[in-house]
Amino acid sequence: MNALFLVSMVVEAVFGIGFIFAPDRLLGPMGVTLNEAATTFARLFGSAIISFPVLLFFARISENSEFRKGVVKSMFIYYIASDILLLLTQLQGQMNALGWSVVVLHLLFTLWFGYFLIKKQVVAK
Repeated sequence: MNALFLVSMVVEAVFGIGFIFAPDRLLGPMGVTLNEAATTFARLFGSAIISFPVLLFFARISENSEFRKGVVKSMFIYYIASDILLLLTQLQGQMNALGWSVVVLHLLFTLWFGYFLIKKQVVAK
């Protein structure tokens, strides 16, 4: 689980920093252009995403299994919701083919966090 926390922590930090400081550069290669209002909301989104690495860092060093399980559940829900939104965005043609890489990345995290949810429930029984 520590590997999952570390990988997700790094990926979310990169995206969070990108959304805060350079949303146009982050989204431009995917064919997304932002107006002023969208740039502001992208930066706001980045400020929320940047909290994930902090949460994941504390989960990684914690010995409290309930806290770690809560983080896994929270991140799983985030990735499920983001999968749906990203897939809809991609299918509506709002991103170019490179957008599929973000869809797949989030799907992989969903499966990885989901594995630990299932594994923990099986072990608890």
